[in-house]
Amino acid sequence: MPADQYATLLQTMPRLWTIARNSRPTYAFDTVQSITGDFLEREGVRGVLWDVDGTIMSYHAKAIDETFGHLHALISADPDRHAVLSNCDEPRFRELGDMLPELPILRAYATPSGPVFRHTHRGRDTHSHEEIARLLQRGARQIRKPSGALVRYGMEILGLTDPQEVLMVGDQYLTDVASANLAGARSVKVRTWRRDTFPFSIRTSQRLERLLYLVMRPFQ
Repeated sequence: MPADQYATLLQTMPRLWTIARNSRPTYAFDTVQSITGDFLEREGVRGVLWDVDGTIMSYHAKAIDETFGHLHALISADPDRHAVLSNCDEPRFRELGDMLPELPILRAYATPSGPVFRHTHRGRDTHSHEEIARLLQRGARQIRKPSGALVRYGMEILGLTDPQEVLMVGDQYLTDVASANLAGARSVKVRTWRRDTFPFSIRTSQRLERLLYLVMRPFQ
């Protein structure tokens, strides 16, 4: 099991009942092809938080999948409306900052004195690598989806105050959708893109997540 998946599992398990009850998406699409400028305008969406792997690209890919070419035009038309919220590890976080420099890449850490929020945007990082290394050495841990706090941080970065104007787009019920619901925001659940590129352990957990979602639907 990849280290980032294991860390997400450890954070999720103690709150599994609450998270599972908050995993019903506002919208469900096959892919992000259905997310267009017209759709955002019609639904009154002013800010979009994007998951990455399995949503707009295959696992640990180096660019948005060419199948979703319309996303480049959508984001370029109004980049201040978009940000990335991924459960990636530190190297992947830096890589995403290089791949998608026009978008804020969001991150947060739990520390004894409270959460520390971080983002990289247009080549600038709010925290140096040395600062983050010191935080981690002192016992800080990454805050991972599902987290309403991460979505609210995304709202702050995008300059929004009404969570209903924010849309979280992702392929996972228990991380992406639940994060939106915990913050009072809206969500789009898409099918995992290029599932075959994911490690076996992640594909297995995705199947279990789908089963749990179906079991929990009467309680949502």
